[in-house]
Amino acid sequence: MRNGRGKEHTTIIKRSSRKSHDAFHGGAWKVAFADFTLAMMALFMVLWIMGAVTEEERKEIVSQLNGESIFNGQSLSPITQPHGVGGKIAVTEKRDRGDHKAPSSKQETAKMRAVAAKGESLDDVNTRSQREIEDLARIIMKITSAYDAQSNLKIEIVPQGLRILITDDQKREMFQRSSAILTPFFKRLLTEFAPALNKIDNKIIITGHTDATRFRDQDLYNNYNLSGERAMQARKVLTNAGLAQDKVLQVSGMADQMLLDPENPLSSSNRRIEIMVLTHSASDSLYQFFGQHGEKIIKPIVDKLSQKK
Repeated sequence: MRNGRGKEHTTIIKRSSRKSHDAFHGGAWKVAFADFTLAMMALFMVLWIMGAVTEEERKEIVSQLNGESIFNGQSLSPITQPHGVGGKIAVTEKRDRGDHKAPSSKQETAKMRAVAAKGESLDDVNTRSQREIEDLARIIMKITSAYDAQSNLKIEIVPQGLRILITDDQKREMFQRSSAILTPFFKRLLTEFAPALNKIDNKIIITGHTDATRFRDQDLYNNYNLSGERAMQARKVLTNAGLAQDKVLQVSGMADQMLLDPENPLSSSNRRIEIMVLTHSASDSLYQFFGQHGEKIIKPIVDKLSQKK
């Protein structure tokens, strides 16, 4: 009994080790799954875009990626000529062929509807537009004669439309020197022009020009500032006199970059305002450069390339 009680029992606990699967795999499978998901999403986006984009738009994208210029094959006849004709109308081209395409399909559709409503062909419209421009030139000359301002006015009928040059001379200055304040005589003259310009359905460009006299501090103020402000002042007088604001397509200042008398850069004839009454094809060319109401400007070039193929 005593020996039995004295025995000590030893309990042995055996623990079996388990290998951790988490430790073996780690988080690499999550990264791989994320990459796969991203790749599938990218594939889906590519397929969706290809399905949503038209054949024409794909051609536009390809032409841009190939570095083709949207202006290839486009040319405009120069608007500014080295000389003007005073006191009479210079006819550079009698008829505008109207062979330019409008860049906007919406614009072209609206134009075609207007033509159809009047029962006119496009040739009839171009002929009527040219006739209206010639009539406008005669009205402007009549107003100028009434004001005895023939020495201050030069008119040319050019392929782009009617070019009206209003210049300084030895007797009269259009603006106060080195400022954009219009003198009363030329303010009245522009006021008389406004109703005539408003009668025809053509867009207008107003451009300011200076002589080669330079301001002392070119950074503070220069001829670009002056010519631009003078063009804006001319626009203000015309619109206040009744010219519809949406008829003015562009207002710009060209400083002394287009001298009428380059041999005498300080000549009074270089200080001028030019009003360009554009033909429809000329205004369409500007829309082609800048686009109209968000329309893509590359579209006409793609159309021409498609037609050549």
